[in-house]
Amino acid sequence: MSRHDLQEAILEAAQYLLIREGYGSLTMRRIAQRAGCSVGSLYLYFDSKEGLLFALLDRAQERLAERFFDPQIQAIDDPRERLQALARAYVDFGLTYPESYEILFMLHPRELASYPEERLQRAYRLLDPIVEAIEDYVRRHDLEMPDIRVAAVSFWSALHGIVSLLLAGRLARLRLEVDHEALIEHAVRQAIGGLCRLMRRKDNREA
Repeated sequence: MSRHDLQEAILEAAQYLLIREGYGSLTMRRIAQRAGCSVGSLYLYFDSKEGLLFALLDRAQERLAERFFDPQIQAIDDPRERLQALARAYVDFGLTYPESYEILFMLHPRELASYPEERLQRAYRLLDPIVEAIEDYVRRHDLEMPDIRVAAVSFWSALHGIVSLLLAGRLARLRLEVDHEALIEHAVRQAIGGLCRLMRRKDNREA
């Protein structure tokens, strides 16, 4: 097994155990057993389970960033269409990498207490493409919005709710199973509609 393959196997093993058993139950020995390597080999790549957690967080951020900063999305001139594309990219990330999604957005804050500040700031910047698309829309249509970053977080939270419901299988358990593609499309349109309702023309009329 190459160094890269072994490192990936270690990350996948840690991710599997973290999601299913929690950070408190995670040990380097159990990770090594699942990855099929010795504990000594594991320590060649990661000095602690905290270091492994940080690597998983970094990888999750990179996977989302690949979608958000995709040149094809960034090249979309119309800001509303770009927001739609960003929303779909976010949902696609969550459904394609459910474990990365859970690590990035659903870990208890105590597990992130020692996450380095500079890496945390990089995570915050993942919202920048949404903020920029909203700013672009407001500017082009000569509108006003009190706090664009709050609006971006609100937009993200609507998408997070849909992804979380789908990943947890809540709809099926509540006998509310519907066509997922139709639900996602409706949720994206509703989230964008909610943004527009927060905007005002400079003469104070609703956008």
